[in-house]
Amino acid sequence: MPSAIIVDDSPIMRAQLRKLLGVAGFSIVAEAGTGDLLLGLYEQHRPDLVTLDIVMPGRDGATAAAELLARHPDAVVVMCTSLNTRDKIEACRRAGVKYYLLKPFNAEHAVAVFRRALEKKTVAMQQLEVPTSLPTGQRDDR
Repeated sequence: MPSAIIVDDSPIMRAQLRKLLGVAGFSIVAEAGTGDLLLGLYEQHRPDLVTLDIVMPGRDGATAAAELLARHPDAVVVMCTSLNTRDKIEACRRAGVKYYLLKPFNAEHAVAVFRRALEKKTVAMQQLEVPTSLPTGQRDDR
């Protein structure tokens, strides 16, 4: 079963995300109310997906995402935010975030985004498994 970490300062939002991630087939390995805890939790649990709010006390989501992705470029982050200001979203995009959910979000759409993010990660990981040698007669077009 794929795993996830939820980082959001709202207990109500964490509960909603916990439910939606469960529907999408994820087990929740950790939760936090601030981006300050993300890196330690990620390194402890190595989840398949992280949901991250942008506006939180302490380290905001954009900063936490940038730090996480600088250290772990294969991490999959879904930004879940009611904030749609261009500068914060652009900072997340520059850091490597590819998935966003604007609050309040539609449950079906959120589940689809979580599943798509996991699917893309799985495909990317499979593509990294390049054979070290090819059978005789086959070309290596890398």
